[in-house]
Amino acid sequence: MGIYKVAAGDNFGGLPPAGGVQGLGLAECRGAVLGGSGLSSFLSDGFMLCMCTAGHGTIRVNGRTYGVEPGTVAVLSPNQLLEYDGVPDDFVCCVAVMSLELVLEFPSPVDIEILGMARARPVVHALPGEMEAMMEYYGFLGERSSAERGVYRAEITKALLYAMMLRLCDIYRRSAGDGSAAERPRNERLTDDFFVLLARHYKRERSVKFYAACMNRTPKYLSGAVKRITGRSMPDWIDEAVVIEIKRQLKTTDRTVMQISEELDFSSPSVMVQYFKRHTGMTPLRYRRGGV
Repeated sequence: MGIYKVAAGDNFGGLPPAGGVQGLGLAECRGAVLGGSGLSSFLSDGFMLCMCTAGHGTIRVNGRTYGVEPGTVAVLSPNQLLEYDGVPDDFVCCVAVMSLELVLEFPSPVDIEILGMARARPVVHALPGEMEAMMEYYGFLGERSSAERGVYRAEITKALLYAMMLRLCDIYRRSAGDGSAAERPRNERLTDDFFVLLARHYKRERSVKFYAACMNRTPKYLSGAVKRITGRSMPDWIDEAVVIEIKRQLKTTDRTVMQISEELDFSSPSVMVQYFKRHTGMTPLRYRRGGV
């Protein structure tokens, strides 16, 4: 399984800052390029806005499956896991990656609403007029701002991005209907709360008991809720988050195995090596040298 850690601060894997704004990256993802039938995963430390403009497919966000078609808008909060198992060649998705710091600069309601709504409902369906407006702003961001070289280039880009995010808030409000967070099934709310905690604590806490205690639930009850919603156990999700982080550091930093093991609270480097090999089939050194 290929897993990609998308760092918003690096502007989507090294793209130049869109419109001169650090923490903003734009990319068009096409099925013919993504290709393959293997499961791939993306984990961003910022917000990922994905807008499907062509093709059909299926994605999983934190283990929950959603259909994707033209008009589908997915908004991933920091450290939400996006998975897809191959996409058709005609699939096209426009992506914007924004750092958490950039989103928090926005005036209300964008900062507060996006933080809450994206976590509760990561995937919504825009009406044709709504999608057209979103893509118009996205086009301005990708074309006009890249051509702009004036003193206020970054400010113009941020204004366009803010306008697009306000449109997104309208889509969420229109589509919410009776599906408010308070009315969602209990198991869904528990599962979402677990993933929020996991994003905060996975580097130090790998026991089901810890997360259950934080949520005032028994391990058995919480494990059952997560398994019913995602189809996977809590230990699976915890291990996935840890392995993604180890892979990220091995591929994007020059930190030693000892340094990584200390940060992730393993009792020794050898314990982390065995842990990583058990979950990936290879040693950290082999992965760093070109494993996938």
